[in-house]
Amino acid sequence: MNILVMGAGAMGSVFGAFLAEAGHHVHLVGREAHMAAIQEKGISVGGIWGEHLARNVAVHTSASQAHRDPFDLVLITTKAYDTERAAKEVKPLLGPGTLVVSIQNGLGNYEAISTQVGAERTIISRVIFGVDVVQEGRVEVTVHGGDCMLGNPAGAVPVPRIKGIARTFTEAGIKAEATEQIMGFVWGKLLYNCCLNPLSAILGVPYGHLLRTEETRAIMTSVIQESFAVAEKRRVPLLWASPEEYRRLLFEQLIPNTAGHYASMYADLKRGKRTEIDALNGAVARLGREAETPSPTNEFLTSLIKAREQLRS
Repeated sequence: MNILVMGAGAMGSVFGAFLAEAGHHVHLVGREAHMAAIQEKGISVGGIWGEHLARNVAVHTSASQAHRDPFDLVLITTKAYDTERAAKEVKPLLGPGTLVVSIQNGLGNYEAISTQVGAERTIISRVIFGVDVVQEGRVEVTVHGGDCMLGNPAGAVPVPRIKGIARTFTEAGIKAEATEQIMGFVWGKLLYNCCLNPLSAILGVPYGHLLRTEETRAIMTSVIQESFAVAEKRRVPLLWASPEEYRRLLFEQLIPNTAGHYASMYADLKRGKRTEIDALNGAVARLGREAETPSPTNEFLTSLIKAREQLRS
């Protein structure tokens, strides 16, 4: 397949490397320094999935430089706040059968992409493994919490086509499945991120530390309760019967399994970069306001992160 990875940072580099190793024609669009290092030495991937090096990739700093048109598959792996821009940039490179897959955090990515390229070619995912950029041209997979799930919330992409993309990922070494319950999985990842990311970023601690105090446990419990209330009001079918069921899963399994991991939001703040808070707690708060279902804890965490972004030294 001819594949374009739009926004090839940490996550996009893993997908690009594995797909290239599997024999696909991969084009990456990313930051100049990262692309220059990949151009010189290839994409180096280390960590819990072993060592990988993919040299047979084309690199670009903008989508307009990618001349293999049309692409069979486009992966958007940008931060959530860049989704609309990324979708606009890749639109001229799409053919009649091109599928666009969002491999991103938070809410709003499906709407931003499908508005630009059409629901009939848009797939969203729940990706639950962590990646860090350790130096230009090299990334490391640090944690893995489950298979990649793929779907279309509106049922606008035929299931066999989604299964085909899942098979492509799996054969490349990134296990994936198609699902008709994709929003349940997306909200599951959202719950995880909303509980952990802002607290890890503000307090400067790994996830495991958040179980150590009554205060942080109470904040996470409140985030879960508010998010469930908003989801119920918005008629989002969650995968857990109650907030308490999810809280037990988070506290007893998910956090212990990723106890040493720091949120990417923590790294964003340290580097003076914008965070994805608007697509996480901010999105829950916004949907809550629209549904007249208050979510004050999500509102407050959003405000704290936004203040921290503006008070960069």
